[in-house]
Amino acid sequence: MKITLRIALVTTSALTLLCSEPVFAEQVEASPAQPAASAAQVEALQKQVQALQAQLDALKQQLPKAVPSWRGAPQFADSDGWSFKVRGRLHYDTGYIETPGDYAANRNLGFNSRVRRVRLGVEGSMPGGFGYKVEGDFANANVGFGDVLLSWQPKSKDMIVRVGNFETLDGLDQISSSNYITFLERAQMNDAFVNTRRLGAAVAALGKDERYRIEAGLFTAHGIDNSFDNDGWIGAARAVYAPSLGNGRLHLALNYQHREFQSNNGGVASVSANAPSTNQVARYRARPFLQTTDVRFVDTGSFAAKGDDIIGLEVAAIYPKLYMAGEAQWTRVRTYRPGDVATGLDAFAAASQVAPSTNPSFFGGYAEIGYFLTGETRGYKDNIWGRTKVLNPLSKGGLGAWQIAARFDYLDLNSDALQAARLNNFGTGVATSATDAVRLGRGGTQSGMILGLNWYPTDYARIMLNYIRIHVDGGPLASVVEPQSTLPVNQRSYTTNGLAVRTQFDF
Repeated sequence: MKITLRIALVTTSALTLLCSEPVFAEQVEASPAQPAASAAQVEALQKQVQALQAQLDALKQQLPKAVPSWRGAPQFADSDGWSFKVRGRLHYDTGYIETPGDYAANRNLGFNSRVRRVRLGVEGSMPGGFGYKVEGDFANANVGFGDVLLSWQPKSKDMIVRVGNFETLDGLDQISSSNYITFLERAQMNDAFVNTRRLGAAVAALGKDERYRIEAGLFTAHGIDNSFDNDGWIGAARAVYAPSLGNGRLHLALNYQHREFQSNNGGVASVSANAPSTNQVARYRARPFLQTTDVRFVDTGSFAAKGDDIIGLEVAAIYPKLYMAGEAQWTRVRTYRPGDVATGLDAFAAASQVAPSTNPSFFGGYAEIGYFLTGETRGYKDNIWGRTKVLNPLSKGGLGAWQIAARFDYLDLNSDALQAARLNNFGTGVATSATDAVRLGRGGTQSGMILGLNWYPTDYARIMLNYIRIHVDGGPLASVVEPQSTLPVNQRSYTTNGLAVRTQFDF
């Protein structure tokens, strides 16, 4: 409104002056005694008109900036560096996991549906190179947080600093937005190794045209909304090299996390799903590639641990229509051993706790390939997956984008150190029960062959279909799924199937 008023005033002034010019010309003719003074006045007035016209042009250039642009939602921006945009997403899943073998019917297997994500938030920029993002997640009647961060980037764009709640530099699949992953769920190693957001800060050096990114960060052992304990911590780093190659791009990266678990806080040692980030009772497990069930076919169970180290490798190639990607992560856990003394904040509440004989190690990885039947190129931005631009969206009479993809995903949670673990009385090193000497049901391996079909009617909407063939060796359910087998529990195998659909949109 202010800009419109200013334009009106300037326009009125300009028209008044323009209309006045002939009068001065007539006066010059009528007063030959003052020709020099009148000519000077005309010239001065013409300059004023030109200056007013320049102001009018400048104001016209500012006017469109006061009108919001549209990028999935209204985005406001001005010339001073301020911008504001509402953001959000809805992911709704319907899935089926077949009950394997002789496993008794479980209400959490079979057919299920779930609102996977409902997020609302804002993002934008501020003068001086600052940016912000805040997201809340309201899925399934629970309130949590997504990214909550403040960033800063100089005009040179060769670095960025982030402070807040965000991913701990833990790999391509995990760091990328769930809006842009190819399958309903990320690789199961991220579920098993509890890769997720934490409170912290990170600094990244950036190469031109995203050719490289080298980043390091320091985080607490918990996220923004799940703990007040602050003595655990995570040090993380990630290095990406992404050169152009022909009409495509390669992505090569290494990532590393050193995690010190939180103390048991004066003898209170509870076990939770996120145990590696909760206290010094560790637990690693994974769902069968869908979150429409809480059943885990592979699970290490809880054991006494101080921390872990995760090393990851990332490889990808992105070309028009075709892309390939793969990752692997190795996790080595630093445990309490039989006979170790755990005192003070690390003391355990119970008289005993499972203690491995050595430090266990676990592995997870995947390889996938995808192809756009309609010619699109998979989005890549900030050295992670980005939004795919639909060439012929449904809104413009096209068919949208159609993508087919396949992934092989493998997770190994077996460890001799755990399967031979015992209940240990900390401080004495005495096993509390001979029957606890062998635990063959701990861990297990789980692999999945996932086939996907995705339809993108527009840039901001997608319908996904996944078929999953699941194979399990050992694990906590092997004895009840295959009760007639004469093999040791950790050698019993079984298979099952899954099918799921997701409807999603974001803005």
